[in-house]
Amino acid sequence: MTRWKQLALAGLIALAPGWALAQDPWPARPVTLVVPYPPGGTSDVIGRLLAQRLKDELGQTFVVENKAGAATAIGASFVARAPKDGYTVLLSAGTTFTVNPNFNDKLAYKLDDFEPVAPVATVPFAFVVKKDFPAKTIKEFAAYAKANPGKVNNATNGQGSMVHLLGELIATGLEVKLTQVHYKGAAPATMDMLAGVIDSNVEALTSAVPNVNAGQYRALAVLSTERLPLLPDVPTFRELGYPSVMGETWFAVFAPAGTPRPVIDKLNAALRKITTSSSFGEAMRKIGNEAKSGSPADLRATTLEQAQLWGDLIRRLNIKAD
Repeated sequence: MTRWKQLALAGLIALAPGWALAQDPWPARPVTLVVPYPPGGTSDVIGRLLAQRLKDELGQTFVVENKAGAATAIGASFVARAPKDGYTVLLSAGTTFTVNPNFNDKLAYKLDDFEPVAPVATVPFAFVVKKDFPAKTIKEFAAYAKANPGKVNNATNGQGSMVHLLGELIATGLEVKLTQVHYKGAAPATMDMLAGVIDSNVEALTSAVPNVNAGQYRALAVLSTERLPLLPDVPTFRELGYPSVMGETWFAVFAPAGTPRPVIDKLNAALRKITTSSSFGEAMRKIGNEAKSGSPADLRATTLEQAQLWGDLIRRLNIKAD
């Protein structure tokens, strides 16, 4: 082959991804949206809602595929190894990248294996106490806990869970000692809150709101940056003078690293249009979430910032995963 033919061939190879994209605009066939959780949960509900909205927006089918297990590592690893063409993407909670790597440095994936696309929703939390707990406010709770170190039992969803980390964040922020009681998931923790067996709990709004409204237990504060529409009378820790006590989990879309930038940009634009719509916002509020929108750069910055935050807390308190 002559030198000029070699150069021409090299140029065509270099241009191939962009040329193919131009000839076969994405998405030209169904896209798989991997949800690394079992069917039926919050993530699955969000995934199926997004799949329908993305189909309407982009004119192509989005298929939700549940790949649960290993604290999202199975689904995340699957997407990390998928072709870099935009036809397999991940919808996962932030813990996949912010918490899990701080407990396990041998995961089969890392953040650099992904291109952040867009955040879609946040999951706010409320700090609740049993209905006959003597403290009526956060300041009263802090005073009570200081006067009774280690005697206040706080529920978690399991050792090393996000709810466990949030409980530890509250304890350090209030400068009190709480006894963290680890349950096997949110449901049994809530049952013991309802029965008055446990003193306090950090609950996602989807669980907290109906029980608070029914007077089954009381919400003393929320961990979000602003007051929440579903609990408008409940203050934030920040406004009560505890600015470090803020935390939430969130859901976002990620693609395999190396996915063409035009695909990332097109998917981001579609997701931002969906997540800023009033109908999506209302759908999220009905399940206790808040719609969230942002750029790939926003999502990467948030992920790195929170990975540092939770990593520092985990190391400082020597927290171990279950």
